[in-house]
Amino acid sequence: MARVVKHPDVRRDEMMDAALRLCMSVGYDAMSIDQVTQAVGVAKGTFYYHFPSKTALLVAVVERWVDDLFRDLEAQAPHLVGTGAERFRTLMQLATAWKLERIDAAMAAVPLLYKPENLELRHRLFDSWMRRMGTLVLPLIELGHDDGSLDVVDPHATVDVVLAMMIDGSARLTDRAFAAETEDEYLRIFTTGSPALLRAVERVLGAAPGTLALPGDFTETYRAMRGPFLAALHGTH
Repeated sequence: MARVVKHPDVRRDEMMDAALRLCMSVGYDAMSIDQVTQAVGVAKGTFYYHFPSKTALLVAVVERWVDDLFRDLEAQAPHLVGTGAERFRTLMQLATAWKLERIDAAMAAVPLLYKPENLELRHRLFDSWMRRMGTLVLPLIELGHDDGSLDVVDPHATVDVVLAMMIDGSARLTDRAFAAETEDEYLRIFTTGSPALLRAVERVLGAAPGTLALPGDFTETYRAMRGPFLAALHGTH
């Protein structure tokens, strides 16, 4: 029987899948390159062909997760209906639902961006995500400007402000929450800060109050996030 040779990209995906499983089982800091290569059955040289370091592997895992999110949103964006404000709200709800459905994978990799040594990496990734998100929301804000559901003067400038608030503002809220000494304080920061951030975005958009209200109570989701985030930040599991 002829030997089946896998395409290099398949090996790359397999290593990312293995890394994600190891992040979930032993934690990123405890995970070794040897464990990844053994799980996939490849030599170390194959690992370094695709990833110059373990950090590069982390970046690839996170970028693939986010790329999957954007591909899903980009596929659904042409089918949104309603006013500009309604379409903006629906897009945000779709993004939230997608992330909640994949919360385990998110908690295995995304918290690592919040380690102090990864701050520059986080900013670089956030900048690229803002550009991609901008292409999704600009048409919605332009529509809202035209149909009167959003009170904005310059849609392009509004996109810059809104995405800075949503991405950088969320990151700052997360940093503050995980610096809290108690779970109660942590939950208070998230349960009051998240609605406040959305309300601020509403005001910048000139949307009706409640347009971007959270679709439910996320207290238990926030509670479940705390353990994986703290484990990633402090190198424990």
